[in-house]
Amino acid sequence: MKHWAPFLWCLATALSFWPVLAIQAVEPVKLFFDTDMMTDCDDAGAMAVLHSLADLGECEILATVVSSTDRWSAASVDAINTYYGRPALPIGMPRGHGVQLPSRFTKRLGQDFPNRFGADTEVPDALLVYRDVLEGQPDDTVVVVTVGYLTNLRDLLLLPAGDGHASGKDLVQRKVRLWVCMGGNFIGYPPKDDLRLGNVNFQRDAKAAVEVIRNWPTPVVFAGREVCSVPSGLQVGASLAQTPPTNPVRMAYEHYFGAPGRSRHVADLATVLFAVRGPRDYWEIESRGGMEIQDDCRFVWNFDLANRQSYLLKIQREGKPNDRYIEAVLDELLTSPPAKRVP
Repeated sequence: MKHWAPFLWCLATALSFWPVLAIQAVEPVKLFFDTDMMTDCDDAGAMAVLHSLADLGECEILATVVSSTDRWSAASVDAINTYYGRPALPIGMPRGHGVQLPSRFTKRLGQDFPNRFGADTEVPDALLVYRDVLEGQPDDTVVVVTVGYLTNLRDLLLLPAGDGHASGKDLVQRKVRLWVCMGGNFIGYPPKDDLRLGNVNFQRDAKAAVEVIRNWPTPVVFAGREVCSVPSGLQVGASLAQTPPTNPVRMAYEHYFGAPGRSRHVADLATVLFAVRGPRDYWEIESRGGMEIQDDCRFVWNFDLANRQSYLLKIQREGKPNDRYIEAVLDELLTSPPAKRVP
């Protein structure tokens, strides 16, 4: 029996920690989603991935705000939330400033699918949604995901303390454990972005992007275009044609392309997937250094900086880029039917 004593002690120790480990393993990610939902259908695809991960119990959706000033963007987000059985999720949009551009699909989604925001319904202030939701969460638990402009985050960082509320920056520092940002081109070594590939999530509200990237107080991971947008080579969406026409995500893609059965890059979808599941065997992370961003949003990555910034890297599977593997994972989440529908 004495020969088993070390083994039994190790087993007993492991079992004593098992409930804690089990709880940690299944605890859903608390996720705050911020999208422009206007110029590209992959924002709708990202919401499908988000809701499917929530249906699997992997994340808890705290709020879904828009960074554009198009009220149909908010209506589209609400329509997708409603389709997936979460019609009461907090929604907001910027007040008095922000980006508004023509959209191929948001008005159609807002008019064709059930949602709370008709032509005369006021959309709540995204800044107050951020403040109220973050105040209600435990410290160091929230993951903020932006797949659009950084307008709302700039407003949040500039929010002063008052009326019993902490300042926005203090609130972020206390409540947000990670910001995951779709944006940037991390080309070369050291990476730099000269904007020749485009970087619209930063450029369309450049002042906000520069201020937030320079001043954000918690860790951030960037999902760059070369990993999940153009020219990454990854695309999904054609299989949405096999989902019901009552699916607003399907119709967002069809209105965007003017035809069914078309695929689009996975920029926003992959950003959500990373925010919930982490790198797994999908990506690697470069965590040395940080972004030196100029006022026009060009940047160089400086490996000597120590400001808790990182960016995603592609990895190889059997000697080849794992693009098709990530596409398969995203396609399954994109097309999964809602676990619970609201009549």
